Amino acid sequence: MELIRSSEGISEVAEALAGAQLFAADTEAAGYHRYHDRICLLQLSTRDATFLVDTLAVQELQALAPLFESPSHEVVLHDADYDLRLLARDFDIRVGGLFDTKIAAQLLGEPAIGLGALVEKHLGHRLDKKHQRADWAQRPLPPDMLAYAAEDTRHLPALRHRL
Repeated sequence: MELIRSSEGISEVAEALAGAQLFAADTEAAGYHRYHDRICLLQLSTRDATFLVDTLAVQELQALAPLFESPSHEVVLHDADYDLRLLARDFDIRVGGLFDTKIAAQLLGEPAIGLGALVEKHLGHRLDKKHQRADWAQRPLPPDMLAYAAEDTRHLPALRHRL
Protein backbone atom coordinates (compact mmCIF):
# COMPACT_ATOMS: atom_id res chain seq x y z
CA MET A 1 0.00 0.00 0.00
CA GLU A 2 1.33 3.40 -0.98
CA LEU A 3 -0.05 6.72 0.31
CA ILE A 4 -0.04 9.42 -2.39
CA ARG A 5 0.08 13.04 -1.27
CA SER A 6 1.62 14.83 -4.29
CA SER A 7 0.96 15.49 -7.97
CA GLU A 8 4.15 13.56 -8.77
CA GLY A 9 2.63 10.60 -6.98
CA ILE A 10 -0.53 10.90 -9.09
CA SER A 11 1.61 10.62 -12.23
CA GLU A 12 3.18 7.43 -10.87
CA VAL A 13 -0.26 6.01 -10.07
CA ALA A 14 -1.50 6.87 -13.57
CA GLU A 15 1.49 5.06 -15.06
CA ALA A 16 0.82 1.97 -12.92
CA LEU A 17 -2.88 1.94 -13.81
CA ALA A 18 -2.18 2.46 -17.51
CA GLY A 19 -0.36 -0.88 -17.57
CA ALA A 20 -3.28 -2.76 -16.02
CA GLN A 21 -6.31 -4.07 -17.88
CA LEU A 22 -8.43 -3.52 -14.82
CA PHE A 23 -8.19 -1.67 -11.57
CA ALA A 24 -10.43 -1.32 -8.55
CA ALA A 25 -11.56 1.97 -7.05
CA ASP A 26 -13.37 3.15 -3.94
CA THR A 27 -13.82 6.46 -2.16
CA GLU A 28 -13.98 7.47 1.46
CA ALA A 29 -15.94 10.64 2.18
CA ALA A 30 -16.66 12.68 5.29
CA GLY A 31 -20.44 12.78 4.84
CA TYR A 32 -21.22 11.45 8.32
CA HIS A 33 -19.13 14.16 10.01
CA ARG A 34 -19.53 17.23 7.77
CA TYR A 35 -22.51 19.10 6.39
CA HIS A 36 -21.19 18.70 2.84
CA ASP A 37 -19.59 15.40 1.90
CA ARG A 38 -16.55 15.26 -0.30
CA ILE A 39 -14.01 12.65 -1.27
CA CYS A 40 -11.24 12.60 1.32
CA LEU A 41 -9.46 9.44 0.12
CA LEU A 42 -9.43 7.60 -3.19
CA GLN A 43 -8.35 3.97 -3.08
CA LEU A 44 -7.05 2.31 -6.25
CA SER A 45 -5.82 -1.27 -6.63
CA THR A 46 -4.44 -3.29 -9.49
CA ARG A 47 -3.96 -7.01 -9.05
CA ASP A 48 -0.46 -6.23 -7.70
CA ALA A 49 -0.52 -2.83 -5.98
CA THR A 50 -2.74 -0.58 -3.89
CA PHE A 51 -2.59 3.21 -3.83
CA LEU A 52 -4.34 5.51 -1.37
CA VAL A 53 -4.69 9.04 -2.75
CA ASP A 54 -5.12 11.74 -0.13
CA THR A 55 -7.54 13.98 -2.03
CA LEU A 56 -7.31 16.67 0.63
CA ALA A 57 -3.60 17.03 -0.19
CA VAL A 58 -3.84 16.34 -3.94
CA GLN A 59 -6.87 17.91 -5.57
CA GLU A 60 -5.79 17.64 -9.21
CA LEU A 61 -6.58 14.12 -10.44
CA GLN A 62 -6.92 14.84 -14.16
CA ALA A 63 -4.03 12.46 -14.98
CA LEU A 64 -6.32 9.64 -13.78
CA ALA A 65 -9.44 10.74 -15.70
CA PRO A 66 -8.52 9.16 -19.08
CA LEU A 67 -7.89 5.81 -17.37
CA PHE A 68 -11.28 5.88 -15.64
CA GLU A 69 -13.03 7.00 -18.82
CA SER A 70 -11.39 4.59 -21.26
CA PRO A 71 -13.55 1.57 -22.13
CA SER A 72 -10.32 -0.41 -22.57
CA HIS A 73 -9.70 -0.17 -18.79
CA GLU A 74 -12.21 -1.99 -16.62
CA VAL A 75 -12.90 -0.19 -13.36
CA VAL A 76 -14.16 -2.46 -10.58
CA LEU A 77 -16.24 -0.92 -7.81
CA HIS A 78 -18.60 -2.32 -5.21
CA ASP A 79 -21.97 -0.55 -4.99
CA ALA A 80 -20.70 2.08 -7.40
CA ASP A 81 -23.58 4.57 -7.40
CA TYR A 82 -22.32 6.89 -4.62
CA ASP A 83 -18.69 6.66 -5.70
CA LEU A 84 -19.57 7.47 -9.32
CA ARG A 85 -21.55 10.54 -8.27
CA LEU A 86 -18.77 11.82 -6.02
CA LEU A 87 -16.04 11.21 -8.60
CA ALA A 88 -18.03 13.13 -11.22
CA ARG A 89 -18.93 15.98 -8.87
CA ASP A 90 -15.58 16.43 -7.08
CA PHE A 91 -13.12 15.62 -9.90
CA ASP A 92 -15.11 15.52 -13.16
CA ILE A 93 -14.14 11.85 -13.54
CA ARG A 94 -16.48 9.47 -15.34
CA VAL A 95 -16.15 5.69 -15.72
CA GLY A 96 -16.24 4.16 -19.20
CA GLY A 97 -15.86 0.45 -18.41
CA LEU A 98 -17.56 -0.41 -15.13
CA PHE A 99 -17.86 -3.74 -13.30
CA ASP A 100 -19.92 -3.40 -10.13
CA THR A 101 -19.43 -6.41 -7.86
CA LYS A 102 -22.68 -5.67 -5.98
CA ILE A 103 -24.71 -5.82 -9.19
CA ALA A 104 -22.87 -8.98 -10.27
CA ALA A 105 -23.71 -10.58 -6.91
CA GLN A 106 -27.37 -9.58 -7.27
CA LEU A 107 -27.53 -11.06 -10.78
CA LEU A 108 -26.05 -14.30 -9.43
CA GLY A 109 -28.68 -14.44 -6.69
CA GLU A 110 -26.22 -14.07 -3.80
CA PRO A 111 -28.14 -13.93 -0.51
CA ALA A 112 -25.72 -11.39 1.04
CA ILE A 113 -24.40 -8.66 -1.27
CA GLY A 114 -22.29 -6.54 1.08
CA LEU A 115 -18.60 -6.36 0.25
CA GLY A 116 -17.58 -8.03 3.51
CA ALA A 117 -19.94 -10.97 3.01
CA LEU A 118 -18.86 -11.49 -0.61
CA VAL A 119 -15.14 -11.31 0.13
CA GLU A 120 -15.51 -13.75 3.01
CA LYS A 121 -17.63 -16.20 1.01
CA HIS A 122 -15.66 -16.16 -2.24
CA LEU A 123 -12.12 -15.31 -1.10
CA GLY A 124 -12.08 -16.56 2.49
CA HIS A 125 -10.93 -13.21 3.88
CA ARG A 126 -12.79 -11.35 6.63
CA LEU A 127 -12.90 -7.55 6.22
CA ASP A 128 -12.87 -5.42 9.34
CA LYS A 129 -15.58 -2.76 8.83
CA LYS A 130 -14.96 -0.78 12.04
CA HIS A 131 -13.94 2.40 10.19
CA GLN A 132 -16.88 2.40 7.78
CA ARG A 133 -18.32 5.60 9.29
CA ALA A 134 -15.05 7.16 10.43
CA ASP A 135 -14.15 10.81 9.91
CA TRP A 136 -12.07 10.52 6.73
CA ALA A 137 -11.32 14.27 6.75
CA GLN A 138 -9.13 13.97 9.84
CA ARG A 139 -5.40 14.28 9.24
CA PRO A 140 -3.14 12.53 9.70
CA LEU A 141 -5.07 9.35 9.02
CA PRO A 142 -4.03 6.66 11.52
CA PRO A 143 -2.36 3.52 10.13
CA ASP A 144 -5.36 1.31 10.98
CA MET A 145 -7.69 3.56 8.94
CA LEU A 146 -5.28 3.47 5.98
CA ALA A 147 -5.13 -0.34 6.23
CA TYR A 148 -8.94 -0.48 6.36
CA ALA A 149 -9.21 1.71 3.25
CA ALA A 150 -6.69 -0.43 1.34
CA GLU A 151 -8.69 -3.57 2.09
CA ASP A 152 -11.76 -2.09 0.39
CA THR A 153 -10.09 -2.27 -3.03
CA ARG A 154 -7.32 -4.83 -2.59
CA HIS A 155 -9.73 -7.78 -2.98
CA LEU A 156 -11.99 -6.35 -5.68
CA PRO A 157 -10.04 -7.63 -8.72
CA ALA A 158 -10.10 -11.20 -7.36
CA LEU A 159 -13.76 -10.89 -6.34
CA ARG A 160 -14.63 -9.62 -9.81
CA HIS A 161 -12.90 -12.66 -11.31
CA ARG A 162 -14.84 -15.05 -9.03
CA LEU A 163 -18.19 -13.43 -9.73
